[in-house]
Amino acid sequence: MKKKTKLILLLSVIFVLIVMGSYMTWNRLDPVHTCAQCHEIAPSYEKWKTSAHAEVKCIECHGTAISNGIQSLSDKSGMVFSHFTKDMYSDDILLTETHVLEISDNCAKCHRAEHAGWLAGGHAVNYKEIFMDDEHNAMEKPYWDCFRCHGMFYDGNIHDLMTLDGDHTEWSIKDEKQKSRPAVPCIACHQMHTPNPVSERYVSMTDSTRLTIERNPITALYLRSEKMHLRSDKFTKMTMIDENGQPVETASDPVTLLCQQCHAPDYARHVGSEDDRSVTGVHAGISCIACHSPHSGATKQSCLQCHPSLTDDEIKMVYENPHLYNN
Repeated sequence: MKKKTKLILLLSVIFVLIVMGSYMTWNRLDPVHTCAQCHEIAPSYEKWKTSAHAEVKCIECHGTAISNGIQSLSDKSGMVFSHFTKDMYSDDILLTETHVLEISDNCAKCHRAEHAGWLAGGHAVNYKEIFMDDEHNAMEKPYWDCFRCHGMFYDGNIHDLMTLDGDHTEWSIKDEKQKSRPAVPCIACHQMHTPNPVSERYVSMTDSTRLTIERNPITALYLRSEKMHLRSDKFTKMTMIDENGQPVETASDPVTLLCQQCHAPDYARHVGSEDDRSVTGVHAGISCIACHSPHSGATKQSCLQCHPSLTDDEIKMVYENPHLYNN
């Protein structure tokens, strides 16, 4: 009886080791032999292999079935179950907000400077700061379209998020954990699988090869209503007008077009209305990132890029009184 028990125990250990070894090998194989075998994943694989992340293994961003304990095991098991029981397609596969935030944390492991800038800027705002702002709520009640810019990946609707009974002083976010979650994570403005091969070193390129390189913009807005990203160079340039009804020159580079999707004017497209931040006067027509650091939004030292002779005191004066120098 003891020999039989030992044999069963030995076989069990061997089985577990074989399973673990097989799974570890699976995670390290070329995705063309693993992930991309599923027709739902193939389109993402095709984009990934021509992107700047082509040398980064899938598990570095998406994790494994055991990388996050029971949660990831449940997620991956659910995916396998859906694969064999449902007629799934690539556009049926959507990340939950939890997945999105986990991937954003993984982004930060490599993009440390960008993450630090994001943390220091306004886009690191959380749900509490957006949806429980008394001053804003006194003017306007939160509704479904708030998620277009804040909470693009939230899994429910505004009534799932908040209790909106009574006046604005009584409104609250239902889930305490949701209050501290970032409302504008990395992939709100970046599409991970955008085809964009890594550039050759500039010094090894000739003038002719520089001109022939085709690069997609590094920004793309996630459209909550469509459950997809749209490259920022695909947005239409806005025509804006001033208080006299005269056209105002605005930039048309991809980053500015992206910014304008959330920092947008009113229905009549009056410059400076609603959340629009378009500059006028002598600075009209320049890109947002001519002054703003892409991730932090910082502007304090941007004047020196075009006006290197400015003193520290002059920069401070401009920074504190930007309206005086915008005409």
